[in-house]
Formats: sequence, structure tokens, C-alpha cells
Amino acid sequence: MNDMNENFDAFDDFAMQYDFEEDAIRRKYEHSYRVMREADKIVYSLGLEEDDSYLACIIGLLHDVGRFPQWAKYKTFSDSKSINHAVVGAEMLFDEGLIKKFKLDESDYNLVRTAIENHSIYKLDENKLKDKVLLHSKIVRDADKIDILYELSNPKIIGIKDDDSEISNGAKNSFYKHEEIDRKEIKTMNDRVLMKFGFVYGLYFDYSRKTILENEYLDRMYESLKNKKLFKPYFEEAKKYLEGCVKNVR
Repeated sequence: MNDMNENFDAFDDFAMQYDFEEDAIRRKYEHSYRVMREADKIVYSLGLEEDDSYLACIIGLLHDVGRFPQWAKYKTFSDSKSINHAVVGAEMLFDEGLIKKFKLDESDYNLVRTAIENHSIYKLDENKLKDKVLLHSKIVRDADKIDILYELSNPKIIGIKDDDSEISNGAKNSFYKHEEIDRKEIKTMNDRVLMKFGFVYGLYFDYSRKTILENEYLDRMYESLKNKKLFKPYFEEAKKYLEGCVKNVR
């Protein structure tokens, strides 16, 4: 824990270089700590060792370092309109030397870098990742999704926004196949909303599904939408999917 306290100090030093008067910067700072905590809870739920807890916490804390310069330069968190924040974050840490400010054995550099680079890609290539790298890539992806859905369920943080647009066939088809929606399929604002509900299909761990269900993140997201009639069948499908997964592990 002493090492993690030093890591918190190093992360705070990094983040404080940016303008905390901007809500977006402050939100990413808070998101980073919440993802770290969710990652640690996933590790605990899996009964893993302390070393895995430490690695999961480091990855969770650092997974979005690329968001800070992204917002500072481009004033957007859209990778398609600016930079790939995961790749830039990994480059800052491991090519530019930022990782040296954190307590991490060099033998773990490749694992941490890979997990950070992979945390926001559409799908993991499970055939190319070794066991421990794959495990930690899955942990940070789940932790990230949990907190994004938490944020979207809380209008004081972000809130979820729909409009009068249609839902495209590509997004609809993926959703009903119980597959995450690829960003390439996003054509409308409401496709983007549906993609967030579809996050539940990309979860790996029982803890993640239970957390989202028990905290009613989907319910709160749905209740905040203007066009409830349009989204009702999708909301019900996603919630039924989660309930089925949780029921099967009890």
C-alpha cells in the first residue's frame, strides 16, 4: 500500500499539470481513481493474489493518462476527431518515460502497456495475448465500462443524451446479437446511446454484471432519456441479459 500511496502522489503530480478548472479534466481525474478501485474489486472477486491487485490498480489508475493531453489540445474525448488516447497514453508512459515516476518493476512494463493500449479497442484478440496479459486487459476493460455506465447514470457527472435520430440497422443488429457495437457502426446520436447500453455484452466478470445490475445503472440511464418509447425494448433486452447472467451464477 505504501507503494500505491507513492503512485497516487505521482499521478496527482501528473494530473495537476492540467487545468482543473475544466470539468472534463477533473472528471477524468476522478474517473481514473474510480476505475482503479473497480479493478481492485474485480481482482478480489476472482480471489487473485496481491501482486495482481497491485497491477490492476496501476493499470486502472493510468489507463486514461492520454485523455489529459487529448482534452488540453483538442477539447474533445473523441479519438476519431483527435488522437487515439490509449496509444498516446502508452507512449507517454513507456516511450517518454512517465512510467519511471511510478513504482513498477520493469518486468511488468509489457503487461501494463498492453493492457492500457487495449482498454478501449473494440475487441481483444484473445489468441495473441498471454494468460496474465489477457487477464489484466479484461480487468481494466470491465472496470472502465462499469465506471462509464456509472457516469452516464448520473446526470451530475455526464448523463446520457439522446435526440430524435433513428437507430441504424448495423447498431441494431449487433445489439440483438448480444454483441458490443463497433464505433464504425455509429451513424447517429441514438446509435451512440445504444452502444452504451450494449456495453453489458462486452463484460467478462460476474462482479461487473452484478455491480451494474444492483446499482441500477441501466435503469437510471433509461429514466433520463427523452425518447423512452424508442429505447424501451433495447433497455429491457440489456437488463434481461444481465439478469440472466447473474441468475446463472447464483
